[in-house]
Amino acid sequence: MAIAPDALLEQVRNAAPFLFDGPLPDANGPWRYLHRLRQADGRRLDGADYYALCLSAHWATAGSFVPTDVDNAIRWRLWQNASPALLDAQAGLVLDSLNWDYAPVTGRRVAGPDGAPLSTHEGTWFSVAVGAYAACRAKRPEPAAAVLAAMRAEAEREARIFGAIADAGDGVAILKASALIAHNFGDLDRVADQWELPPDDPLRQALYDAAKPGSTLFGGLLGWAGELNRRFLGADNHRHYPLRAPKCLRRDGDLLIPVGPFFDAWGRTVARHPKLSREDVAEVARALLDGWARLHEPAGYARALAGILGAFPGGPASLGRLLPGADRRALESGALKAAIDVPQERFEARWANRVRQVPRPGVGAPQSSGPKSA
Repeated sequence: MAIAPDALLEQVRNAAPFLFDGPLPDANGPWRYLHRLRQADGRRLDGADYYALCLSAHWATAGSFVPTDVDNAIRWRLWQNASPALLDAQAGLVLDSLNWDYAPVTGRRVAGPDGAPLSTHEGTWFSVAVGAYAACRAKRPEPAAAVLAAMRAEAEREARIFGAIADAGDGVAILKASALIAHNFGDLDRVADQWELPPDDPLRQALYDAAKPGSTLFGGLLGWAGELNRRFLGADNHRHYPLRAPKCLRRDGDLLIPVGPFFDAWGRTVARHPKLSREDVAEVARALLDGWARLHEPAGYARALAGILGAFPGGPASLGRLLPGADRRALESGALKAAIDVPQERFEARWANRVRQVPRPGVGAPQSSGPKSA
């Protein structure tokens, strides 16, 4: 067993306590993974029940500041030496999880023009799906084939959504979606490598390296996303370790971090959130200042601070009175102040135009219309 159920549940409560508030989700609805966590009592579980708890816990926290540490268990360890019956049951859970609604548990998402969602949670799903496929492919070919078919369909769905976003020409939405695509297929690739799938394996041939810059899979569309991510977005879409310190950010799903570096609206949410005190907001500002210094000046942290400063009750001077002198000085001069002072519209227009620097395969660079809501 990777971790005791009661310890795992405590990790979830620590990462996202708000998930245990409010009405109990339907046991058969799209939030059934949250129902499972709410109803779990910490007793010892075996087999598929334990896998289901681990899968639900990781799904619930993958978009949080402190994800559970069962990712390797659900991708690898809990598949080792599993009986045929357990392989079937766990593969069934993986297929079921593709239909879970992640809206309450992540801010890292965009929607296509038709409203279809795209998030880093598809990467979470890809990673466990590779584990299910790899574990079953020799011993249980039927569930392996079902998982692979679902992975192909999900990859095609993401390609369609990204293609529609690209066709719409909104540069900011293209960049956000590129970060998500690169993350999702990067997760797939890492677990395929972990399982050492051979070069002629059907999964490798169909999906591996799909979002690697220069890939020709899916007409090169996802490889274009990977190139945009590599050039522009990696520094602002990481684990956000500095933001683990202010635990106040874990009080509500509205405070989950979105796709970087477009954090202005998130900063305004932090500044005005009813569950945060003025001192809480100052703590978040200090964490962003620390991250700006330690992570080599990520653009997103400056934008988050711009949002906080613009929305904090009483304005920047009022927030400044809650900060140490060194932090106040950092906000009032130098490179950080210059980054904060750029208006959001201008900042996003500059970033939208970066899309034009990387021609889309087959059609040239899109004619970006600049930032819109995404």
